[in-house]
Amino acid sequence: MSLHSDATAPGAVRRPPAAPACRPAAPGTLARRAQRVLALGLVLLLASCSSIKLGYNNADTLLVYSLDSYLDLDETQEKLVRERVRELLGWHRSTQLRAYARLLDDGERLVGNGRVTADEVLAFQQAMNDKLMRVGEQAAPELARLALTLQPAQVDRFAGKLARDNAKARREFVKTAGRETLDDRVKAYAERAESWFGPLSREQLELVRTSLAERPSGQQLWMEERERRQRDLVTLLRRIVDERPTEPIAAQWLRDYFAQIAQPDDAQRRARVLESRRGNAQLIAQLINGASPAQKAALARKLRGYAQDFSTLAAGSGGRG
Repeated sequence: MSLHSDATAPGAVRRPPAAPACRPAAPGTLARRAQRVLALGLVLLLASCSSIKLGYNNADTLLVYSLDSYLDLDETQEKLVRERVRELLGWHRSTQLRAYARLLDDGERLVGNGRVTADEVLAFQQAMNDKLMRVGEQAAPELARLALTLQPAQVDRFAGKLARDNAKARREFVKTAGRETLDDRVKAYAERAESWFGPLSREQLELVRTSLAERPSGQQLWMEERERRQRDLVTLLRRIVDERPTEPIAAQWLRDYFAQIAQPDDAQRRARVLESRRGNAQLIAQLINGASPAQKAALARKLRGYAQDFSTLAAGSGGRG
């Protein structure tokens, strides 16, 4: 059943409103939006938006619409998705958001305690990643239940749409590949950092430049990881459709898939990911340690604002819009 028609029959799902605009993600950590995979990705996106109440109130419609665009859900599947995402979001609100708020409170205290080390930044990142992985673990049975209802043609449709998305991304990548200068990278990183610290000084911009000059551009790595994860997901869905395992087995396969995203088994891939994280953590620590009192205050306000958003949402009312 397509949700893109102009049908006016009772219960027909119309095109949802545009998703609310989000604050920029913390450098390298806060949302991990590259991990948007089906329901998990939508939940994490909504949980990191400033218009949180709007996002949560429309989550079921947004998710059904998104999944239908990739899978062409039938009516039974649509009903299943709507029911399961409602339960998943209820669990997320009641059990996870206060933990996010506490973690951000810890981050604010860390910033205010004096010098920050790269290891402390890495530990903060790992704590956030662990909490995001918890969402994947919780969502796995729900995703398994949907995957076990899929038909081969739906997986083909999913693979085809991903391929078209990747072809578009590749075209954009080719436009900039080899032409992305160090100045471009510094500008992009500085814009993200300034959304947290406020304007960077000349010395801080030079610090960013020196750090990025020592590391390769992440464009190619990002593209390769994106395509690999999508291929792995399509392969997994085909396996579930072909073998029709029990729901617990399918759920475990999905948990394994999410675990691979966070920590690849392949030693070379894992080393590249860890190297990238370490370099970014070192730069973040240097920026925090060299921040002016006004910049540290701005960073603390930003962390506190997110923590308050999560706490407010956990209590059942809206975040700051």
